[in-house]
Amino acid sequence: MKVFQWLARTALNVYSGLAAQYHLHDPLERALLPQGEFDVSLTINDAMFAVNGALGFDDNDRSGLWGDVILVNGRPWPVMKVKKRIYRFRVMNSCISRSLRPSLSTGDPVTIVATDGGLMPVSQSVASWRHSPAERYEILIDFRKYTPGQRSFRINRKNGLWTVNGGTWEQVVASEFRDVLANPNLNAVEIWEFAHNAGGWFHPMHFHLIDFKILSRSGRAPFSYEKGPKDVVYVGENESVKLLMQFGPHRGRYMIHCHNTVHEDHDMMVQFRVGPEDASDRITNNPITAARAEWDTSRA
Repeated sequence: MKVFQWLARTALNVYSGLAAQYHLHDPLERALLPQGEFDVSLTINDAMFAVNGALGFDDNDRSGLWGDVILVNGRPWPVMKVKKRIYRFRVMNSCISRSLRPSLSTGDPVTIVATDGGLMPVSQSVASWRHSPAERYEILIDFRKYTPGQRSFRINRKNGLWTVNGGTWEQVVASEFRDVLANPNLNAVEIWEFAHNAGGWFHPMHFHLIDFKILSRSGRAPFSYEKGPKDVVYVGENESVKLLMQFGPHRGRYMIHCHNTVHEDHDMMVQFRVGPEDASDRITNNPITAARAEWDTSRA
């Protein structure tokens, strides 16, 4: 078994999409590892886009290109539905300059079973791994442990900005307000867990649209005084909080942000969408430049 890559030999051609995987199989690999729909190729790259959707290219005076949009199999921020079983993912970094550090948002380990040239002598369980351009890794992820309707979110700090699952409001703006952290169905009931695995700050996380119930704090019962309906939750240092919430009664996109407004001003804000994408998701909804709502009769 081996995962090969074919690609062009210049940065601009690879950046334009001339890169892909092809696989060789053998009986041993077919007997031991997931096959068919449970054997998934993931080719990851980064890109910059102009306002008209065309690729932008800037190699920073020959030092490299770092796009602000991550693509998986050519799609930005895709979502994949999985069954409760083990999946095999063949992951190739086709960025032309960027190194990756893949990990699960839950913090759970993955199992690396193969590298560029084939199966490893002994599989390795890791929480993350360093992945340079052109490298290939095959990993196993066991989805049997995860409950449908349960999502995990990690609060971190990166490059001077506070992030939720690595996302910032700057990325939302760059996507023309289409980038969403989660997309629950209308009236769906879900459990969300927010984990702040660091010290130095607490975060009062505020949710628009919905009220929620606090289920637990780092595995313990919530405080007696916070058992009513809430829309702000205190997430302390090195603490994880589980919330029970129902998404309704309205569809659309809504914000989650830290109500330490200094953190909010430094991009600690993301959005979620309730229900399927509709016409409003296909227009630019920049609050500064968007057209006035039909009911808004105020004068400029």
